[in-house]
Amino acid sequence: MTRRVSPINWGAVAACGLRLTGWFAVNVLAAAGVMALILFAIGDFSLPITMAQLANLADRYVAANAIRRDQFDQEGIIGFFAILLLVAFFRRSGFARAFEDKDTSNA
Repeated sequence: MTRRVSPINWGAVAACGLRLTGWFAVNVLAAAGVMALILFAIGDFSLPITMAQLANLADRYVAANAIRRDQFDQEGIIGFFAILLLVAFFRRSGFARAFEDKDTSNA
């Protein structure tokens, strides 16, 4: 009776998937941090002024009509994804390392 050997190393596939998930999660968090830093810069790097600016933005957002809200939402989403792509570009070496084989035992 012979044992069938699977041509796919599921452990390596799972490890690669986890590394890629971690890489993506760090990129999303870094992009969110950059967005927060931009908002903080708009407030002249002062927390009370930043909160006042955000309150002003929220008041204007609520008062705007649906078309302008959709435009603002779209610009915010596009800005976030542009920052995400920029962060991912600078972290591309980690993406390449996720596909490396970490198994050193060739037994």
